[in-house]
Amino acid sequence: MLNKMPIKDALRVYLARRYAEEELCSWYDPLRIEMDQEERCLVITFPHPLFGPWFARTGQASLESCLTPCLGKDVSIRYSSRQQQAVPAAPPSSVTVPGARTNKPFGEHFTLDRFLINKKNFFPLAVAREVSQPQQAPPYNPLVYYGKSGSGKTHMLRAIANGLSAAYHRDAVFYGNREQFLLASEQQENGVGIEKYQAYCLDDIHLFANNFPVQEKLLVFLDACLYGKKQFVCGCSGPLVSHRGLSESLRSRLELGLIVELKSPDIDVRMRFAQAQCELHGIHLAREHMLLLAQRCEHLRYLSGALLKMAAYAKLTQRAIERQDVEQILKNAGEHSPVTPQDIIRRVAEYFSLPPEEITGSKRKPALVFARQTAMYLCREILGTSYPVLGQIFEGKDHSTVIYSIKKIEKYILTHKSVHTDITELTHLCTQKND
Repeated sequence: MLNKMPIKDALRVYLARRYAEEELCSWYDPLRIEMDQEERCLVITFPHPLFGPWFARTGQASLESCLTPCLGKDVSIRYSSRQQQAVPAAPPSSVTVPGARTNKPFGEHFTLDRFLINKKNFFPLAVAREVSQPQQAPPYNPLVYYGKSGSGKTHMLRAIANGLSAAYHRDAVFYGNREQFLLASEQQENGVGIEKYQAYCLDDIHLFANNFPVQEKLLVFLDACLYGKKQFVCGCSGPLVSHRGLSESLRSRLELGLIVELKSPDIDVRMRFAQAQCELHGIHLAREHMLLLAQRCEHLRYLSGALLKMAAYAKLTQRAIERQDVEQILKNAGEHSPVTPQDIIRRVAEYFSLPPEEITGSKRKPALVFARQTAMYLCREILGTSYPVLGQIFEGKDHSTVIYSIKKIEKYILTHKSVHTDITELTHLCTQKND
């Protein structure tokens, strides 16, 4: 495996078997990892000097525990940062070497060009491209990205941080989560703290909720960014108003800027992602099998993991992957049964206290028409079901009738708060795991 992919990617595949994705995003992905073949030494470079002490407490032991199984006993380790601030490593080596420069210090794969979009996320990407360019004053400050888990917030923030580091300087950009922010704000390095940076990307700001002393510290820091014309970008798991643990003062400061929603990747984006991953790993997978994976795995990180299993399976068996292989791999991975149009219709019927057969029928009572249009919209939004197929599901409705119904719900979402609430709740209900 190590001969077929970059060493950092290979180590991550191994670590992903033992550690949660959130952990790896926190302490593993920011590292730069290279192999010095002459000295048989793994060189691990921190994104900034303040990262080292935090990493020593959180991820160092976890990382080093996988090195011997993956690389053998004769490989030593060196830790360094851009400013040559070393963190002692466990035996056999604790030598410090200068870190190599990179124009993508927050992860080689985190670029805006790699962010797959459709028309739903065109605006968030356009904003990110503008913010990533050097300007006399930040165009949108602060900038808040919010969305569900798996919508791409971390990718977007890391990509912006990479863009800003190329525009300014490697050590002029801070990217981190709550713990890294606290460490950087409290610890002094050569007499200079977190104020030395020119741009800040803070992930998972919702984790500050209910910790009001820490929020006060963040509020003071945020004001300094605004007055000092330093770009501040943050990610949040949902709309700011939904996080009651955030103080009114902090929320109002964040609302002074631009708040952008990242939509979860739909079936089109997941299919394109699957195709790209198949090309990357050299997997020959039929389109119907990729569609099954894209339907079953709603988050790209789960889809990526499933495709890695496909690559390993194909290599070991030396034969073409069949549908039953896909089903078995998904079953072993603990993936739940895919949501079907019938599941959505049933959920909508229960929500509006209507019989499912009447929602798919032809009766024209206003309550039934609205429920029918809602079910069509959700099938299209969640599953990416085509208009002709939707017409067949709803008892032979015309193609143009389906389009009209979906566009009407889209309009109602923007103009009727109650409809927006209904769709949000139903989307949650329809995407829960099937029993």
